[in-house]
Amino acid sequence: MFENCHLRIGDAPFASCVPLSSQLLASLYALPHCTEKPLREVLETLGDNVPWAESFAVAPEQTASAIATMLRHLMMATRDLEPGSITTDALPSDGRGRIHIDALRDLWLGNPAIVPADLATLKAFLACEAAEALQSFQVIWDRNCTQLTSLERAVLEHLESHHGKLDEDDIDHVRLISDRKICRAPASVLAGHVQRHLLDPSAPTAPMDDSLAVLSVRDALTECEAAAAIVQRWLAEDQTLAASEIGIILPSGPEYTHYLSEAFGQAGLTTSSLPGVPDRRNVGGETLLHFLQCRRRPAPAMALASLYCSPILCWSPDVGTALASAVMAGDFQPMLVQSLSGKQAALFSLIRSASPATNGQLKEQMRSFQRLLSDDELFAPDVAEAKQLASRLLAALGNANDAAEAELEKAIQMAAAYQAPPCPRGDYFLGGISVMLAHEAPKRQFRKLLVLGFNDGAYPPSPSGNPFFLDSEIVAIAGATGLQLPSQAKQLDAALELFARQIGAASEQVIFLLSERDRGGSFLSVSSSLPLISRLVAGLEDPESLVVPLTHSEGTIWDRLVAWKPRPVMEPLQPLEVPSHYEFDLDLLGLRKKDDGSPRAQSPSRLEKLLISPLAWVLAELGAEHVSWQPEALDVMLRGSLAHEVFERLFPPGKDHPSNEVIEEKVPELLLERIRAIAPFLQTSAWAVERNTLEAEITKAAKHWSLVLRSLNAEIVGNEFWLSGTLFGHPVHGKADCLLRLPDGQPIVVDYKKSSSGTRRQRLQKGWDLQVDLYRRMTVRIDERSHEGVVRIGETLSGWSKLPAVAYHTLNDGNVLLNGVEVFDSTEVELVAGDIAENALALISARFEALKAGRLETNTTADAKFFQKAASLGTYALEDSPLITAFMRDDTAPSVTLPDDQDD
Repeated sequence: MFENCHLRIGDAPFASCVPLSSQLLASLYALPHCTEKPLREVLETLGDNVPWAESFAVAPEQTASAIATMLRHLMMATRDLEPGSITTDALPSDGRGRIHIDALRDLWLGNPAIVPADLATLKAFLACEAAEALQSFQVIWDRNCTQLTSLERAVLEHLESHHGKLDEDDIDHVRLISDRKICRAPASVLAGHVQRHLLDPSAPTAPMDDSLAVLSVRDALTECEAAAAIVQRWLAEDQTLAASEIGIILPSGPEYTHYLSEAFGQAGLTTSSLPGVPDRRNVGGETLLHFLQCRRRPAPAMALASLYCSPILCWSPDVGTALASAVMAGDFQPMLVQSLSGKQAALFSLIRSASPATNGQLKEQMRSFQRLLSDDELFAPDVAEAKQLASRLLAALGNANDAAEAELEKAIQMAAAYQAPPCPRGDYFLGGISVMLAHEAPKRQFRKLLVLGFNDGAYPPSPSGNPFFLDSEIVAIAGATGLQLPSQAKQLDAALELFARQIGAASEQVIFLLSERDRGGSFLSVSSSLPLISRLVAGLEDPESLVVPLTHSEGTIWDRLVAWKPRPVMEPLQPLEVPSHYEFDLDLLGLRKKDDGSPRAQSPSRLEKLLISPLAWVLAELGAEHVSWQPEALDVMLRGSLAHEVFERLFPPGKDHPSNEVIEEKVPELLLERIRAIAPFLQTSAWAVERNTLEAEITKAAKHWSLVLRSLNAEIVGNEFWLSGTLFGHPVHGKADCLLRLPDGQPIVVDYKKSSSGTRRQRLQKGWDLQVDLYRRMTVRIDERSHEGVVRIGETLSGWSKLPAVAYHTLNDGNVLLNGVEVFDSTEVELVAGDIAENALALISARFEALKAGRLETNTTADAKFFQKAASLGTYALEDSPLITAFMRDDTAPSVTLPDDQDD
């Protein structure tokens, strides 16, 4: 408000000029302090008789904010701040313009206390007489300014009626108003021509010269580094140029501020009034936001993980990291929780508790969270920030009925909207390089000017939308009522006028710098004002041809702006010679040990990784695997887990196999139950299509499995049971999905796979399977905690004198691949004969021997093709870590050779 308006207080020669504000007026006229009533409280009492009622019911905070903004514009469009002076009779009675203006006026008329405090101060001033001023002063303002509102102009004119007009030849008026409109560069150079005719569509062209240039670099960081290099060259070549005669304009926001501070600091350049850079993250605000997001069930896994990792919670970083890792792996109740006690146990219980049903419960949960934050002095400022924000949210919820439905979404929106206090502007240095922000008008002239961030959306910024009126409606309102409300066209005009004033402050040279890409690598467009500049340059057919990229800098203005350093001569690096193996003086097979020092068991999945890449296996043994943090998704692993658990409950041991009708009835409820347990995010409406598709897939697979069981006349003995044993002297274990028993007593260990049978069949036929073949070589794990079902499984397996049969049930196509049954008569099952693990076991044996000897074998670039083609194995292990590729030999031969390698 009152942009570029000043008061000259006191008499010469001791008079001082200060910016005009409502607070200054209040002090000069001893005006009373004004308070305002919260607008939302008033809006909640209006009911459905206002045009924005439906919007307010859906999004009260956003609607209240939009109404407050438009109501302020309406107030400033009046000259007397009196709602009764607004007449809309000339507008169509059923038009949107009149309906909304009348509603806003009536809202103001019936609730005068909602007038913002600073505007109420101006209204009090308009009622003052000249004699009420506490001292004499004069107002300095631009009477020709088109951006002043009716209220601002009325206040300025009222001031002049009290203290007299200031002549336009007055030294302060010239200094603060007239001089700032002057185009500083000579009209004979391109910069001066652009300054004078930027907004003149009929202006002639001028030849290109170095007084104005538009340069592009890769990103914002490179912009700031280029700006530092350009300033260094300017100062080095012109001894008469002072640093204070150089101006820099930056886009608002911390990105450019941080980069410019760093680049100029390294170059030894002093900046003046550079905005401050935040010295810490908004940890307190983030933590409270994540806690509130986790109050909404199902809690998003990434929100839970981020909350667990917060340094201001009452547990150690190790505990937070372990809990976060477990959540991202799908484990919402890890074993670690059993060791928590006291405040830590209470905090975990609070985080995993049910969503608040009422406002009273929400408030109590927020108070409990405040009590369970860290006591570490190191994080005291962040803890205080979280507690203060929580207190503000509690105060905002204070008027809500405790028994009413919890306003959780409102609390989340308020927490998300919180921002740490902005950093103050940096110190002013008389001899420093002046830094302005893109929304600020220059207060003095410069010889050189750098404009950074010359990209689309800046210079000028995009006009903000108006949720109440179209520009055409604003024009109609102005014509019928005289009310000058802000429009997008007016915003654009003001922004272009400001841009013209900014570049007009340079007397010698104006350089624009823009980014070709953002921080994510996406392409950025140049500012929309580039065509306004380029049409004034002779010989340009395309505005983009005015832009000089750094990548094509040789022989261009870049050579005259930057003192290039000679390119260093780089000796080519010798390629890394990866040996066939590395030697270590330890038993690599025993990297993971139990508390008693014995080696931990290997699982089939770990051994399959060892088949493909010993390095990937070692990284996994050391816990050095990459853990990806990404939003929850219904991937192959989760589809398989859900299908397995539904099958376990749909086909219980010792029961009749369910009919198609029973399967159709039970699968939906069983799937929903398991989703609640292991994948709660799938309950939301956004996942309805995927959830229904998975339900149909499981139903189809279950019907076929029931048909297979009946055709084999097989009994289900048990589901989900642990097996353990040894493989080449090393302990192994695994969990099988199902155990069947044929009429002759032969057991079949079954593993469900949420995939199709094609690749799995080839793997079995080529002798490269490992999982189910290991299952038949192990025994059921039985101890004092084993229940009757586990004992029954053990008896079934031990009662058969030979190795049990094994089978894969591939759920996507319903196939059952069976191995190890001699007497076989079923068209519903596919028999795979022979040794299905011959090659896999031979390679595992060789791998074990190498690991025991401390030899870590490396992969070659041919391994992926070999394992995929000759063994039909997935090669995901080769993608586990960039280290595996870095330590991969460039060789056309695979790293493993077996006597019976298959090349087809």
